[in-house]
Amino acid sequence: MTRAGALDAREPSGPVRLGVRWFVAFSFLLLAVHEAHELAHAVVGRLVCGEWPVRDFNMWRFTGECVSWWPTAAGPLFSYSLMGIGGLLARGRRAWRTAGIALLFAANPFARIFTVAMGGGDETVVAQRLAGLAERTIALRLVTLLFVLAVCGTAIVVAWRSMRGVTRGALWFVGALLWPMVLTGVGLFVVGNGMLRRGWLATPVIAGAPLLVVAVSAAAVVLTAITLGWLRVEPQLSSRA
Repeated sequence: MTRAGALDAREPSGPVRLGVRWFVAFSFLLLAVHEAHELAHAVVGRLVCGEWPVRDFNMWRFTGECVSWWPTAAGPLFSYSLMGIGGLLARGRRAWRTAGIALLFAANPFARIFTVAMGGGDETVVAQRLAGLAERTIALRLVTLLFVLAVCGTAIVVAWRSMRGVTRGALWFVGALLWPMVLTGVGLFVVGNGMLRRGWLATPVIAGAPLLVVAVSAAAVVLTAITLGWLRVEPQLSSRA
């Protein structure tokens, strides 16, 4: 038996049962990851263009002129990196598999595909800038979509394969795939941005972010730290000898 086989043999080989605690921790994690994605835009913008962007929970802009496409690209590159790390954890030792799945889905691969398919998304903006086109042509949108499908589709396939051994894995897969769009789309983009438009805690305080964004993001980070251990769900002991 190889050393890897010996290690696998010492690990529990029974089913993995996700539950409410995992889902709650996953929700906090994806809120924290969403803000980290937006911060990647803002920080690179400050470094490259010399100013913090004006922003809300998902939109940002510079008050001055910035011709660089790097601030736009920084967000997707950060998300792709998290998908890669999550995928490695998800395909590694079983003890860390559920944490890897959570990290991979928290990077929101389905939303990246969906927004590009609808003709938007950071990737489309970057592709248009690199191509030097005044309009988003069908060819540009198709090439961009194929690229995003290759990256995010691979991450989704890895997540699906990693769900083997998870009780009701298909249901958890669909839920974890779609929940990030629901939570961020409704909770942040509709409710949160709606509050900002009404002037609730809308004063920029840190890195161009309004106080409401900072408060929600700080709470998400703290709650993620508290519940991080819930993402690591141990397989149950197999009844086999």
